[in-house]
Amino acid sequence: MSRFQRAFLRAPLKTQVLFQDDEYVLKARILNISEGGVLLENLPHIPEVAAIPLVLDLPSIPDLLSTPKPQLMHLKLEELDRKIIRVKARLVRKFEGESEIDALFVTKIGCEFVKSSEEERASIREYVARFTKNIVFLLNQFESSNKDLEVLRKTAELLGYGGEEKIAFLRQKVLHDYQSLESL
Repeated sequence: MSRFQRAFLRAPLKTQVLFQDDEYVLKARILNISEGGVLLENLPHIPEVAAIPLVLDLPSIPDLLSTPKPQLMHLKLEELDRKIIRVKARLVRKFEGESEIDALFVTKIGCEFVKSSEEERASIREYVARFTKNIVFLLNQFESSNKDLEVLRKTAELLGYGGEEKIAFLRQKVLHDYQSLESL
């Protein structure tokens, strides 16, 4: 099986996105993000427009490798600085040939950015690069012979993983996300 490479690296992002459809403002969950777009989950319904205005929230996670342990242990994801990004995106998923009933059960939708500023793309690029560096740090903690479980769990929590999961299951999820950073 050949390995495909994405045009842009992507990283998990477990936050909410707001979007407008007609006169309603709706929300969905973001699964991952890249400079090229986002993967959304649990859309209340699929808008029928060419481009959807999205408002999303990017947390500014610091470089966890260079963060001293006492400072790391006091970090809280909800207290980190955040950047609000406003973009327009088009739905990549097409429903041609599917019935309206089938379309109702789609839970994940890929969206491609069609309008974003260089500043917004730079913010996304920075988030993805920092997440990539931090996920490598986390994977190294799993492999370390003298691992500090307290730091490992805190790092996992800050990256959006369940800090209380079993280590083997947590490692499996992190490794999966690392492997899918650039592959399709």
